[in-house]
Amino acid sequence: MFLSRITLDLARLPPVMLDKWLSEQQAYASHQWLWQLFPDEQKRRYLFRQEPSASQGLFYLLSEERPQQQHNLFQIQTKPFEPQLVKGMSLFFSLRANPVVTRNNKRSDVMMDAKFHAKRQGIPSDEWRTLQEQAAQHWLQGQGERHGFRLVPLAENFTHVVSFQSQRLSRRDGEKPITFSTVDYAGYLTVTEPKLFLQALHSGLGKSRALGCGLLMIKRG
Repeated sequence: MFLSRITLDLARLPPVMLDKWLSEQQAYASHQWLWQLFPDEQKRRYLFRQEPSASQGLFYLLSEERPQQQHNLFQIQTKPFEPQLVKGMSLFFSLRANPVVTRNNKRSDVMMDAKFHAKRQGIPSDEWRTLQEQAAQHWLQGQGERHGFRLVPLAENFTHVVSFQSQRLSRRDGEKPITFSTVDYAGYLTVTEPKLFLQALHSGLGKSRALGCGLLMIKRG
């Protein structure tokens, strides 16, 4: 596996591409442009995350194959990703995810689901955000149970949710936008099953992985 830091020079974008970057098509367009770094790949086999930047597009990308290192739009820095994991290891992590829950064989966005049930139960709107944050935390705890890690609480009632927001995107002009929620998480975790955790690093967590979600970034705690 390879981890890359990729910078998109917005000044080099042709007008048509810049229009997409500034529109609801940005996430899908970014995915397509990054795919150009793997000209021999027929299927997407990478995870990526966009970092905030006013002057450029900044991405982190994890891939099975080394991306090509020369491109007219991107500056690419790549290094092997070979974490040496052991049970009980403490790691700092950050993650942008699209968490979902399945009810009655129907998949729903965790944040929208929590809001829907709060409204249905007549809970005041000023309490919805807390309930959404708790739902997002519960989802991540469940991911840990299935993927070989345990979250480390730092204080009572502490959550690993940094922020969350609703996203709108479309693939083409005039297309009805798709809406989904992204949650930014950060904090500390303990590795409980190294093999399962390594698989989670490679495969990502949650949905919308083709749209910049799911990349679990780690460093020694």
